[in-house]
Amino acid sequence: MGQVVHIDPLKPDRDALELIARVIRNGGVIVYPTDTIYGLGCSPANSAAVERVLEIKQRSAQKGLLLLVPGMEAVPQLCSKLPAVFQQLASRFWPGPVTFLLPGRPELSPLVRGERGLVGLRSPDSAYLRLLMEMIPGPLVSTSANLSGDRPSGGIRELAESFLTHVDLFVDGGDAAESVASTVVDASVTPPAVVRAGVWAARVREAISAL
Repeated sequence: MGQVVHIDPLKPDRDALELIARVIRNGGVIVYPTDTIYGLGCSPANSAAVERVLEIKQRSAQKGLLLLVPGMEAVPQLCSKLPAVFQQLASRFWPGPVTFLLPGRPELSPLVRGERGLVGLRSPDSAYLRLLMEMIPGPLVSTSANLSGDRPSGGIRELAESFLTHVDLFVDGGDAAESVASTVVDASVTPPAVVRAGVWAARVREAISAL
């Protein structure tokens, strides 16, 4: 059974953050609150941990995984190409609940890039997550904490029943206020395409149509 640590995302305890960062650095898998829904996370640089996330979620390795990044400064290290349209959209919707699919650098794990060689990147509107990524240091895998095909849950009790015995650390930030995942935009195509409608989907489509 995984260890449980409690955290207030608005006023995170430094010791709790250090514990989370240490588990990630050591190749652990966590459940943790984001600014949208709860996620399953690990270091994208640790292939064994990424494989565990896919196994826990029962997700196909061909689909790739979303990564949280602190901001635009981290993107060139993960992507082989940065379309101008991505930078336009990201400047409007980051930090926030919008994920962009971009060509991933070949050194990224194929489990992260998926069969199309793309990496999904999102900069969360969460000071605690940005601080956590500074402490790791590095980006963080963030795939919704649910079995593939099931609806995400924001309830702590349900999440614990599903995942507590499968992860190394369960980060309890209370029940999630949001139960909708981020909107996903494929920025590798012209024009960009919304491939998953989530939070802010209508605003994103409007912005794309105005490009």
